[in-house]
Amino acid sequence: MQSEYAEAKLLLTEAKTQFEKGGNKLRAAQCIQSLGDVCRMKADYSEAKLLLNEAKAQFEEIGDQLGAAQCLQAFGEILRMHDQYPEAQTKLKEAMEQFTKFGDQMGAAQCLQALGETAGMQSQHPDAQVKLEEAMGQFTRIGHQLGAAQCLRTLGEILQLQGQYPEAQAKLEVAMGQFN
Repeated sequence: MQSEYAEAKLLLTEAKTQFEKGGNKLRAAQCIQSLGDVCRMKADYSEAKLLLNEAKAQFEEIGDQLGAAQCLQAFGEILRMHDQYPEAQTKLKEAMEQFTKFGDQMGAAQCLQALGETAGMQSQHPDAQVKLEEAMGQFTRIGHQLGAAQCLRTLGEILQLQGQYPEAQAKLEVAMGQFN
């Protein structure tokens, strides 16, 4: 969080080694996942994908489907950033199903939001709107106003792209109020 990535990688690698020596596969997998997240923050996406795949495999091996879903979500986000939309959608849908199965409403809502944004990037506006409205509802139900505001902002942007300016303005004004 302090952008000290080199030190973070060193400490996480050391922690992973210690957890592996102690036989704690869950903590070792979490360290690998965190290493993948650090690489993602550094924009080292190739390394991030390798680490996230490794962490996902380890989570699955020990039966931690929630950890595996988090890796899928992160991997999907990387693919989305590289305009690999079909692959991103596959990963995000799979992660969303896992989050839903295990009752992680926040994870499911985040995946749904990402799927809506991805549909918007592909000019699939009706699909994007449905997904974003559903994600906004989920965020609202769990009390995550930031997520709801982000969905509302994206909905406003989509309406703007479609030339529906009064509706876009209304959504963007509500989103601005929520952000404030």
